[in-house]
Amino acid sequence: MVRVFNHWLSPRKAAFFVAEETVLVLALLAGAALGPVAAPHPVDARPDVAPAVLRATLAAMAFAGSLYFGDLYDLHVAARDRAEGRRLLRALGAAVAALAAAYIVLPHLVPMGWLPRGSLTLAAAGGALAVIAVRAAMPAVLGAPIRILLLGAGDRARRLARAIEEEGDQLFEVVGFLATGAGEGGASPLLFIGPLGPVVARTRAQIVVVAVEDRRAGLPVDELLACRTRGVQVTNDVSFAEATLKRLPLELVRPSALIFDEGFRVSRTRRAVKRALDLAAATALLVLAGPAMAATALAIWVCDGRPIFYSQERTGALGRGYRIWKFRTMRRDAEKMGAAWAADRDPRVLPIGRFLRRSRLDELPQLWNVLRGEMSLVGPRPERPIFLAELKRHYPLFAMRELVKPGLTGWAQLRYGYGASVAEMGRKLEYDLYYIKNCSLFLDLVCLFHTAKTVLSGRGAR
Repeated sequence: MVRVFNHWLSPRKAAFFVAEETVLVLALLAGAALGPVAAPHPVDARPDVAPAVLRATLAAMAFAGSLYFGDLYDLHVAARDRAEGRRLLRALGAAVAALAAAYIVLPHLVPMGWLPRGSLTLAAAGGALAVIAVRAAMPAVLGAPIRILLLGAGDRARRLARAIEEEGDQLFEVVGFLATGAGEGGASPLLFIGPLGPVVARTRAQIVVVAVEDRRAGLPVDELLACRTRGVQVTNDVSFAEATLKRLPLELVRPSALIFDEGFRVSRTRRAVKRALDLAAATALLVLAGPAMAATALAIWVCDGRPIFYSQERTGALGRGYRIWKFRTMRRDAEKMGAAWAADRDPRVLPIGRFLRRSRLDELPQLWNVLRGEMSLVGPRPERPIFLAELKRHYPLFAMRELVKPGLTGWAQLRYGYGASVAEMGRKLEYDLYYIKNCSLFLDLVCLFHTAKTVLSGRGAR
């Protein structure tokens, strides 16, 4: 894993994306080169390279966008789909439809023979074949999973192994557990006992992850250093989980260790730039979304009368309280029995409210909170004080969310979705801690980019 502007990225996933885009662009350029064959030009006509390159670039964006919205850059999803190919076929169909729309519309907008006859068929065929070829060769492009040896065989190591299997994008393979104490691990074909060096050689491990229950009992320091000198990477379980899972698992994190961690630092310059971006983006969005907000207000009034807006007390940065404003999506008597988390198919939600929640239109009034400086575009979800007290009792680290401003969108909202119980809020906290520890403008842009996909797809709303 490579850290880019405080955010952990997989170079193997990046290499696969670059390889796919390269093959795709080359296939589309080849289709553009065959365009004159499908629609011959005069012999003395000089080929114009710029339109062909532009066509190939935008067609590649159509294919890449369709694959992205189909979740096919999630390697778990892509691997499951490889047998049947339903997602891939839907994504390719969407890309071809986008190219067809471009074929119809763009010649009326752009001069110089934007899409000559035959270009659409050739581009669609070339692009689809390129994507199918690269997806078929995905295992070869990504290479074999990185082999992981866990130093430790207790609950801590087992939980990490399960998380790697479920969330590691099939880029990692746990090849063994090395017991460090009596009675660790139970019966398992992956359990090893003995010196570290021979076990590393036997399993051909590339990374040793220290996941012992109690480091005070002692670590094989000399053997770990010897592994490093032989090119084997050595890391601890928290750092490895952070880099591969993009969260800080609460069962692994020692709160005292966070004090000495290199994260959790935000410069004045970054705060000033983030605030400037918040102001500019919130102002632009309020202007652009004005007609949609007016239509939303009218729809709520027709459906259930007044009030149009719903206000709630929330807790912001440094524990300061403030009121957020949203378009009302629930019945007026929704909380007559007291506050409660929203649930799937919540009967309190108005018919128009379900659409507003799926489209996130109900969140638009919170842009006013962003302008006032009470919120940011990106940050942890603001919580109600009545829930916050309970959550802090269960998870003391929940107070760390108050180190940054809450946001309209955020890493936890995108990676986990809505939390409707104390246990689910604990999992969301793990992603919030990752964001707070690694917050940067780059990570904010990543969140905003993924938010566009979430909004357009209507996922995660309740």
